[in-house]
Amino acid sequence: MKFIKKGYHIFFILGIFFLPFNSDMPSWLQFLGEYSSDSSPLFFLISFSFFLIYTVFKGRVFIPLKSTEYSLFLLFVFVLSLSTLLKMPTIVDNYFKHTSGVERFIRQLISLAISGFLFFIVFVNVGRDLGVLVFFKKIRRTFLISFIIVFSCGILEYLIITYNANFLVPLIKVYDYLPFVEIKLDYRLLRVSSLTYEPPALGTYIITISGFMFSYILTSSKKYTRFLPFIFVVLLALISKSRTALVVILIQCLVGVFFAFKTYPKFRILFIKAVVLSFVLVLVTMFLFWKPISNVVSKKIDSLNITKVEYSSKDNSVSNKSRLGIQVAMFEAFKQHPIVGTGWGQQSYVSRHYYPKWALKNNYEFKASFQNENVKSFPPGFNLYLRIMTETGIIGIIVFISFLISVIKGTNLTYKMSDQNKNISVTLFIGFVGFLFNWLQIDSFRIYGFWLCLAILVLFKSHLKERATF
Repeated sequence: MKFIKKGYHIFFILGIFFLPFNSDMPSWLQFLGEYSSDSSPLFFLISFSFFLIYTVFKGRVFIPLKSTEYSLFLLFVFVLSLSTLLKMPTIVDNYFKHTSGVERFIRQLISLAISGFLFFIVFVNVGRDLGVLVFFKKIRRTFLISFIIVFSCGILEYLIITYNANFLVPLIKVYDYLPFVEIKLDYRLLRVSSLTYEPPALGTYIITISGFMFSYILTSSKKYTRFLPFIFVVLLALISKSRTALVVILIQCLVGVFFAFKTYPKFRILFIKAVVLSFVLVLVTMFLFWKPISNVVSKKIDSLNITKVEYSSKDNSVSNKSRLGIQVAMFEAFKQHPIVGTGWGQQSYVSRHYYPKWALKNNYEFKASFQNENVKSFPPGFNLYLRIMTETGIIGIIVFISFLISVIKGTNLTYKMSDQNKNISVTLFIGFVGFLFNWLQIDSFRIYGFWLCLAILVLFKSHLKERATF
């Protein structure tokens, strides 16, 4: 039994480590659907298999039904299932991309269950076995090791595509020997993806680990190197040219600084010194290199403009048009089905009739993919909140927002209750804020970091309450 228990622990850690390793996924993983884009689900599913065997022999499993946060999530799943059943008379007639509405609903429900139940149950049970404090430290250490590999690859990639340092190409190709990795250099848009399959995927990974890397500032005994992990996170966000990552990391940084400044006296001293030093360095640098810096800043601000839709092969205008056009169409679909929505997984069947003309004009993405019946993947919604509002109506979005509010309130409770381990609460605050903002740009629950942080929250909250009773 110890071997089986050790098995699901080890594969869980491997899943955490391989989170960014996904630029060369084998075709035989296609049976995992949207999860076939990542390598981590393979390890998490193996971990769940070991856990299932262990549970059969032990005869019990821990499901945190007493947790307010997780109970509200389960209520949300019930609401979306009920709203879909109410819409079933119209769903049975839905057909798009060789997929019926019923089939689409089942697939999307399974997809949600994989992250929100299977993986979460593995996370929370591994954490319960180890104890939340050890669990947190193991996750943080694993993230740090994998991030060192990601960062080193990202820096090499940036030097090659930005400064034509082609002599480094043989060196970066060494990373191809890593599992699930094939380095792809983007000489056209000059964007960095490191070990991941695209810059937005790298951005999601950076957002996921940022809180854990920030916590080293609060807990490490090393005076200066404690800052390096988070500084490297910010640097990688800058060179990746992932707009979402850049904005969200900035917000996460503000959240981390706020709580650290409020909680840790030593951090206040270091932060004030860093601000003064940075201010002096910025003034000197601006004085010496004003023109090139102003040009770089201007380009960076322009790249963050998601409303820019004039066509250009060198910027994000096409993706901006697709994103805004699909979201406008989704809102139109919501107006047609405001109470219980279109049904889970059904928004594409309805919203495709409302794509605005300006979004379709000079936009190859709609013709090549989104409206192409031969491409099986459905158009993304680009915004989870809008997707939930469209597919589950006002009732569904209210329950989901209630779930998110309970998560933030629960994290705040752990912050108030904890004395020696407030760094865990700060990490959770940074993580959850990042995920909540990231969901403004993506419409999937396939955000492993969110479920990982939720598991830590449930366990940490329980740990603090148990300690308070003694």
